[in-house]
Amino acid sequence: MLIFLHFKIDSNQTLSYIRDIFAKNEFIMCCGSKILSLIVFSIVNIACQHDDTLKKPANNTKPEATDIYITIRPDEYITTSHLELSTTLTHNTFKYPKNTSAVSRAEDLLGQGVDCIGQFTMDWGAGNTNPEKDIYNYKYLDARVRLIRKLDKKVILTLCRCPEWMRRDDSKKGVDAAPRREMYSEFAHMAADFIRHYQNENLEIYAVNVWSETRGYWDQGLGRWNLEDYADLYNEVYDSIKTVNPAVLVGGPFMHIESSPKGRNMANYNGSISQTDRQALSAFIGKARSIDFFSIDRNLKEVADKTAYDKDEVLKYTAFNGVIHSELKAMLKEKFPEVPIWVVDNQCLKGHYPPEIEAAGLASMYRWHLLGGVEIVDKWQPEDEGKESTDPDQISPEGMYTHTDTDDGAQPLPTFYIFKHYREYFPPGTRIVNSSSNNEFVETLASESVIMLINKHSIPHKVTIRIGNKETIREDLDGFEVKVIKYL
Repeated sequence: MLIFLHFKIDSNQTLSYIRDIFAKNEFIMCCGSKILSLIVFSIVNIACQHDDTLKKPANNTKPEATDIYITIRPDEYITTSHLELSTTLTHNTFKYPKNTSAVSRAEDLLGQGVDCIGQFTMDWGAGNTNPEKDIYNYKYLDARVRLIRKLDKKVILTLCRCPEWMRRDDSKKGVDAAPRREMYSEFAHMAADFIRHYQNENLEIYAVNVWSETRGYWDQGLGRWNLEDYADLYNEVYDSIKTVNPAVLVGGPFMHIESSPKGRNMANYNGSISQTDRQALSAFIGKARSIDFFSIDRNLKEVADKTAYDKDEVLKYTAFNGVIHSELKAMLKEKFPEVPIWVVDNQCLKGHYPPEIEAAGLASMYRWHLLGGVEIVDKWQPEDEGKESTDPDQISPEGMYTHTDTDDGAQPLPTFYIFKHYREYFPPGTRIVNSSSNNEFVETLASESVIMLINKHSIPHKVTIRIGNKETIREDLDGFEVKVIKYL
């Protein structure tokens, strides 16, 4: 386990302390100002090195090529994969139906890459589904649900946004405002109507996420997400859906868990859930009456984190996911010990690094999710939608395949092959066996017949794989390569 220590130095307090020493010690006073200058310089230098506001990478040292030694112990079972993969459609997915060749390729890639497909119940391609009380417009949402079922994928609905007539007067959130508290029963009634509608249409809904990213629930006074308030909405929705169809899975809170508080440099942290996030999650766990799955939102790097991480450093922090899953299980253990964790809207580097780094990072995140017992990982946006105007740092495509805005679109991106590898080689039920590497930047995941190697560095390696006490395999591993090797 990697442990990152964060030292906080108060230079004013330290300088005051030194002045006291000088005042009380005549010998030091006799040595003159040179000693004081040297000590002050050292303290300021140390303080600057540990000041988050400087936003310098923790380590820019270029890694050197080294021989990698991998050991697989096929007889040492460690866990079973429960991991299913999902992606959520947006308003730009399948936006150009006349480009039939691109659409056909996109459907084929989704067929190969995922087990489930998510869709928001309002906007993001669904339109305004409930413009007035008890009046519904299912035209666009129906089209999405029928597409998902045509592809033979499980349908996951996210109950978000809420109709304008239910929204709080929250100018900062606008269309993302939460429902007014007096509208919680109406929102729950709407959720039940959605499930009832698809039952009547003979279209199975697998699961429902209640709300998204706790939008509109930030409480300035608490300094955190007000999940006590959200839990009241969640409980009403849960009960309402179960009245219509008890088989539909219902979960939440779909809260983003930050990699570093307020976007600070990740080098100063070890992945542990922040105190404010922990308080919010504990509040939800305390008030929720029933949960079928516990959903969280994860990125590798926070949007607010402006640290210029070197390409050979940034993927080190995928290991934070292992810490988070362990701590979440401990939080759930007393009240909901059997409830699985889902990671929804999972994103890696959001196109801020070249595609091969994004793919290696996603492979590593999925490895930590699998080993942490996660049942579903959902990636926002299967289709690259071009550079976002609000994100000047985006330099590469975001998604599983290229945009379908031309008929030669829907070409697979490197991340697509990560989805394909996990579905083909590590589907639910796969027995995971012990494997290890002598280098933290070359990760391993082994079943009883294959091993995945994930190179989180730009440099190639010579890899020697030892299978128990028997056979040895030698492989070349390129920079940021993800390679699956059949060893039995």
